[in-house]
Amino acid sequence: MRTHRPLALAAVLSLLSACQEPLSAASNDAGSLPPTDTGSASDAQGITSDAAAPGDSGDPLTEERAPLSYTPEGCMHRVSSLPGTIHNVLGNRTVFGPMPAPRNVHTSWPADPSSSIAFVWQTDSQTRASVVQFGTDPMMLDQTALGSVSTGGLGSTEVTIHEAHVCGLRPDTTYHYRVGGEGHWSAVQRFKTAPAAGRTDYDVNFAVSGDSRDNFTTWRQVQERVVMGTQQPDFQIFTGDAVLLGTLQGAWQQWFTGAASSQAVMPWMMAHGNHDALAINYLMQFAQPQVDAPEQSELYFSFDYGPVHLIFLNDTPLRDDYAGNVAGTQLTWMRADLTRARANRARVPFLVAVHHKPCFGSSRHSSTTDTVFVRTTWAPVFDEFGVDLVLNGHEHDFELSKELDGRGQEVSGRRGTRYIVAAGAGAQLYELQDGTPRSWSAYYESVVNFLRIHATMTRLEVTPYRLDGTIIDRGRVSLTPRPM
Repeated sequence: MRTHRPLALAAVLSLLSACQEPLSAASNDAGSLPPTDTGSASDAQGITSDAAAPGDSGDPLTEERAPLSYTPEGCMHRVSSLPGTIHNVLGNRTVFGPMPAPRNVHTSWPADPSSSIAFVWQTDSQTRASVVQFGTDPMMLDQTALGSVSTGGLGSTEVTIHEAHVCGLRPDTTYHYRVGGEGHWSAVQRFKTAPAAGRTDYDVNFAVSGDSRDNFTTWRQVQERVVMGTQQPDFQIFTGDAVLLGTLQGAWQQWFTGAASSQAVMPWMMAHGNHDALAINYLMQFAQPQVDAPEQSELYFSFDYGPVHLIFLNDTPLRDDYAGNVAGTQLTWMRADLTRARANRARVPFLVAVHHKPCFGSSRHSSTTDTVFVRTTWAPVFDEFGVDLVLNGHEHDFELSKELDGRGQEVSGRRGTRYIVAAGAGAQLYELQDGTPRSWSAYYESVVNFLRIHATMTRLEVTPYRLDGTIIDRGRVSLTPRPM
C-alpha cells in the first residue's frame, strides 16, 4: 500500500510510447529510508492506526473508501493506502471469502533490511484474515503479525492485496514464514535479513534480472536458474518492465507464477519500468520504502546492504514530468542521498544505482528523447559522487560499458562508473541499433541473461549468466573500493 495516484489508461499508454512497440492488449518527491526500526518482533504484533480495525464479528464486506494509514507495531515507518482503492481495512484472523488461499506470496524490505520485512500476498476480495506466522525454525513459527487489506483496479484487473510489516528482526538471520489464516495457510517460505551495520567481514550475494514482459516460460526458466547452486542469493533486484502492460492483472499472475521459485526463498526489490506504467496493479503488489510524499513514494529510495549502498530511481515519472521530477525533486533527493553515502564510504564502500532506462546502451533506445534526458541529467551526478556501478533494464540484451565519466567518455584508474544492462529475461531480444556497439560499450550480447553480484569490504564482483548457466566472461566486472 502506498500514496501514489494511479494513472488512467491514456496516461498509461503514453508511458509506453518510448518503446515504439505495439501492445498485444489494450509523486513529486520521495526520500530515503526512515530511521532504523528499533522495535522488537514479538508474538501477536499489532498495528497503531488512524483507522479502527474491523472486528471479527463485524461485516467484512462493508465498503471502506477512506484512506488507511497506520504504523505497524514496533516500526518507525507508516503504511498508507493508494488513492482510488476500496476496502482499505486492517486485517483480522477469522474472516474468509470463497477463495482465501494466499497467492503470489513474496517479501521485500520496507525499511532497514537488517531488521524489517514486508509480506505481500493476494486473495479473493472478501477475505480479511491477514495473519503472518514466522520464526527462525520452519517447524516452529512462534511469532505472529497482522496486516492490512486493500482492493484496487477495475473489472477484470481488480486485485485484493494483503500486506503485513514486521520490525525488530535479528540481523543476518534466516526466518521462515507462512501467511493467511487458520485452515488457509500458504506454504512455508523463507527470507534472510541483512547483516548488521558496521561490520568488516561482510560477504553478501544478490541477483539481478529484468524485462520479463510477456514470455513467462523464459521468465520462469531464468528464475529457476537464479536459485540453482549451493550459494543462494540473499535477495534479487528487478530492473523494470515485469509485464507488457502494468494494468493487466492476468499478466501479473503469470509473472508471479514464473517468479515463485525465487520469491519463496528471498526478498525482491523493484525498479519501476515504463511498461509497469505506474499502474495500481504494480503499486499495490510491492511494498518498498516509503515516506510522506503523495505521488513518488516507493518509486525511489535507498538502503544499505552490507558493504553496498543501493539507490533505486524512477526514470518514468508521473505525467512525463522529466524537468520537474527527473531533473527536479528526484535529482535533489538523489544528490542529498549520495552526499550521505559518499561520506559513509569507510563503512559502506560501494555505491550502486538501479533504474530502468540505461544512460549508456547500444540498442533500440539509446537515442530516444527520454533516454538522452536521463543520460545528460543523471550520468554527471553518478560521476560526481563516484557511483561505482549502475544497473539498468529497458534494452533487451546484456551490455557492459567501459569505465565512463559523466559524458560517456572512457576513463581509467577507478575514476569512472561501469553501467550494466541486465534485461531480456523473457522480453523479445534486441539487436544493435546501428549494427555496431556505441563508443562507450565494452561488451554487448543479445542474449537472455541475469547477474549474480558478490560483495565484501574489499571487492565487488559481477558475474553475468546466460539462460543455460554459462558465464558471459567478457561481461564480468571486479571492482575495488575507490580511493578515499
